[in-house]
Amino acid sequence: MQSHVTLQQVHQVVLEASVGGRAGDIAIDDIGVSSGPCPKSDLCDFEEGTCDWQQHTNDDYDWVRKSGSMNNPNTGPDADHTTDTSVGHYYYLPSSAADHAHQTAAMSSPLYPAGKGACVQLWYHLYGQGVGTLNVYQQSEGGQAALILSQTGDHGRMWRFTQASLLPREQPYKIVVEGVKLGPTQEGDMAFDDVQLTEDRCPAPEFCDFEINMCSWSNLGDGVDQGDWLRGSGGSSHPHTGPSFDHTTNTTHGHYLYVDCTVGEWGDRSFLVSEVFQWSTGGHCLTFWYHMKGDHVGTLRVYINDRKMQNGGNEEGILKWTETGNKGDQWKMANVYFKHEEAFWFVFVYQRGSNPSGDVALDDIRISPGSCSFEPPINPPSNGHDTVSIVLAVIFTLLAGFVFCFLLFFLNKKWRAK
Repeated sequence: MQSHVTLQQVHQVVLEASVGGRAGDIAIDDIGVSSGPCPKSDLCDFEEGTCDWQQHTNDDYDWVRKSGSMNNPNTGPDADHTTDTSVGHYYYLPSSAADHAHQTAAMSSPLYPAGKGACVQLWYHLYGQGVGTLNVYQQSEGGQAALILSQTGDHGRMWRFTQASLLPREQPYKIVVEGVKLGPTQEGDMAFDDVQLTEDRCPAPEFCDFEINMCSWSNLGDGVDQGDWLRGSGGSSHPHTGPSFDHTTNTTHGHYLYVDCTVGEWGDRSFLVSEVFQWSTGGHCLTFWYHMKGDHVGTLRVYINDRKMQNGGNEEGILKWTETGNKGDQWKMANVYFKHEEAFWFVFVYQRGSNPSGDVALDDIRISPGSCSFEPPINPPSNGHDTVSIVLAVIFTLLAGFVFCFLLFFLNKKWRAK
């Protein structure tokens, strides 16, 4: 992070940290001071201002830079995405009963050189029954704009990740974020934060090895769960639990996600949520590697959720897979095949065990269309009806065999009598 300060007197820089709990280490490194303004960054988190983003003048409304929560609990974020606190900043488009359908608000980034950037990434918040559409355009210096991504409707009370590949260009260009209102409503606020241009191609949303960051996976927050998934590497600082290395590189330098079970109490849950995926007629296969080591490891579950279930108060969704208990110091693979007939997202939920010796970890998560290459064996039937059917089948088989043997004996005896 960086910050530009303008002071006319001799001054000192003071870094202050406050203790938040038993397991909450804070670290700093590589501090530098230079004269003049801070160099421009390809990431804008709106903490220090607008990052030279400009409001459009030919639209109906303006985006508003804000921190904290909205006055209406049924729409908008409670915190920004960057700091996840009430003091962090983001841009939002308020809704009101005076709104009309198709009214817009747009903001443009600074002008980027034609050869800069291959991918644009941002976090957005669309929560409320009256949410409209969030569009992102790539606009050339000459004014031609191309739609590169769009998100519509209620996506739940959380920040969501999205990205789009930039189009080939011969002119300098801007990134334009546009909000389109659905109509008169007080439950249609939209927000965006942490806009970034990267020189690398957009990573495939279907796979994440956590080597660089958490990709599009995020902690749920908003008071639903009691803990977070953290990005880590190497062995755990707590004995007798956690992985010794990641799965991707099989070294202590590789990264994975884990839940620190020294924080919280028995039964506490930690939610890890994916981005939104579109449904497919052939279904999807979720493949991931998990690590559960410790005498008191809790339970890891996988759910799929959608807007209808979440709007109905179900933050988890439909249970698709579960595992519990100590599996030793080894990474194990799991496959989950399913079909869902509308847009959905995945939810990993870890429920803490009875004491701190119970870390769980995830790595190399992949979502692919179609069936899984490995299907788990089908469990034998266990209900009463199936048991009765099996018994009857055995009885009828024995009777048929007895009748057949009796007929053979009778015919053989009759043939000898002749």
